[in-house]
Order: sequence, then C-alpha cells, then structure tokens
Amino acid sequence: MMLKAIANALARLFKSGIGALRWAENLVLAPFRAIFGGGGGALANPEFNPTMTSQELLEEYEDNRKAQAALSRSDRDGIGCVMTYAAASPAARATTDLSAVPADARVSLLTMDDHELKALAAAGPSKVRKWLEGKQHGIFGVPNVTTSAKTKAVSAPLQPPAGMTLQEQMVWRVQAHLGKPDHSTEFRIA
Repeated sequence: MMLKAIANALARLFKSGIGALRWAENLVLAPFRAIFGGGGGALANPEFNPTMTSQELLEEYEDNRKAQAALSRSDRDGIGCVMTYAAASPAARATTDLSAVPADARVSLLTMDDHELKALAAAGPSKVRKWLEGKQHGIFGVPNVTTSAKTKAVSAPLQPPAGMTLQEQMVWRVQAHLGKPDHSTEFRIA
C-alpha cells in the first residue's frame, strides 16, 4: 500500500514536471514566434481536384499492366527460345521452334557456328535480351544482330546439295526458308 502511494506521488510529480517544461519552453520561444510568425497552427491541406474518375484510372492501369505483361512475356519467350536453341545439340536444333525470336535475330542465330552458340548459351538472360534487341551485349565471340535491310536474301536451289547428312539437310532447308514470310510455320507446335 505504501509502495502504491509512493508510485502515485512520483507519477503526479512527473506529470507536473512535463507541464512545467512545456510552459518554460513556450515562455522562451514566444518572442521568436511573435517576430518570425511561427504560430504552430496546423498546415493547410493541399487541394486536389482529380481529372479522371476512379473507373477510368482503373481501366488505364489495367491496360498498362496487360501491355507490360505481354511485352515481358514475349521477351521471356524469345530469350528462352534462343537459350534453348543455343544449348541444344546440333540434331535437336533443326526441330527447335524459333517463332518467338524476331526475324533479324533468327537470321543471325541460324548462321552462327557451334562456338558462337556455345557462348550465347552460357550468357545470362539480360545479355541475351540485349543481343535480341540488337544492342551491345558483351558476349565474347557472338556477333551483333544485323537488320534484314543490311542483308540480302539469296534464292536457294530446290534440292539440297548431294552428300549431306539428314541433319545438314534439315539445317539447309531452314536456312533456305529464311527469306519467306511464313518460314517458321512448319515448325510451330501449336
């Protein structure tokens, strides 16, 4: 009981001490507030008048989100397709679907040798994305993607040259169809 009375007395002393400190602070700072105009009042809230309704804002957000998702999905598909093709064995490359790869990058990809494909397969997704976009990618031994305006399509003979293995004939046919607009429809799975 005695301990409770002492605790209550200390609490009252502390509360009055806080009040005394606030009073002393106001006494010292009052002249400065009067001269410099620091009233300590609440700040005025900024005024905002929206020009769009919440429904319009939601529709715009959804459109932007869908566009961004489609862009990143196509990037992922192209990057995955390039990395799969580059890491595949020469026999499996002939049947790899390259429809997600842009035409200019597809031309460069199909004309690469095994060392360039090995370097491309070892590169990370960010470097492969830069390679697909035709930017400086930093992959040693891999040429940049050239635009089709710089390269001219060469008409290929109808039959592959004699003495080719089945794998070489398949690669030859793929390279022969590069100039056609529907060159990747034969290999499309779905």
